[in-house]
Amino acid sequence: MNPRFDLLTLQLLRRVDETGSVARAAESVHLTASAASKRILELESQLGIALLVRRPEGARLTAAGRAVAQRTERVLDELRALQGDLAGFSAGTSGTVRIASNTSGMCAGLADQLARFAADFPAIRISVTEATSAAVVEAVANGSADLGIAHASAQAGALRSMPYARTPLVLAVPSGHELAERTSVSHEETLRFPHIARAAGSALAQFSGPVEPDPTRMPPVATQVTSFPAVFSLVSAGLGVAVVPAAPAEWHVPANVRLVPLSDDWASFELRLVIDPGVVPSPATARLLQVLQAGS
Repeated sequence: MNPRFDLLTLQLLRRVDETGSVARAAESVHLTASAASKRILELESQLGIALLVRRPEGARLTAAGRAVAQRTERVLDELRALQGDLAGFSAGTSGTVRIASNTSGMCAGLADQLARFAADFPAIRISVTEATSAAVVEAVANGSADLGIAHASAQAGALRSMPYARTPLVLAVPSGHELAERTSVSHEETLRFPHIARAAGSALAQFSGPVEPDPTRMPPVATQVTSFPAVFSLVSAGLGVAVVPAAPAEWHVPANVRLVPLSDDWASFELRLVIDPGVVPSPATARLLQVLQAGS
């Protein structure tokens, strides 16, 4: 039969070693002397060895008992360390948070927010995955992400969404383009030109022109991209125009690309934080969510 080690009995052995008495050891852990003796006898029976030498004047540990007491001290040190670790998880200063974000979210200040958060809470590990808005919602729904950042048009279903960021939409055109010097342009006017196609599931795909464009306005190179550097590279090469959010766009614009504001009333890009209301967030996730909301 495998012996059953319980922490209180192990602590008793340490106290016997310190006090030289089962009665005094029992008193220190709030047990009667008889209850303490019974616990130690049961452990000795399970182990098949004596842990104490009992004498009228007191008790002392055998060599085996001393080995148990010494190992118990290391076990208690580990338990104290574990308690400290768990306190960090409980307080939201330790743990792991998994974020799924669309490209716009990655570029709309998330990186700076995460850098400040990591400096304030270095024991919290943050995992960030870039995906289309549709994939972000799916990741939160299936539990592979704790929170997400997606475009407001993404079908969140039963998920809860909260405001995160909003930025105007602009049209990226090559510097020599006929719209380059305009102060603003309507989205309908842009449809005369080939658009850089966005990847399926991307929130910006809805602004990439008609599903069946005029064959005479087809782009010379078929495209389907997600990242802003890729979009601007293609626009810079004269392969089309593209609707992009103003805020992240201005960080990556090549010198020969112009950004023309869209004049339509609806022409803004809203990002939202997405969570699963059926899942209780970890303290670390709740802390990061609070920081992201405060920065919105």
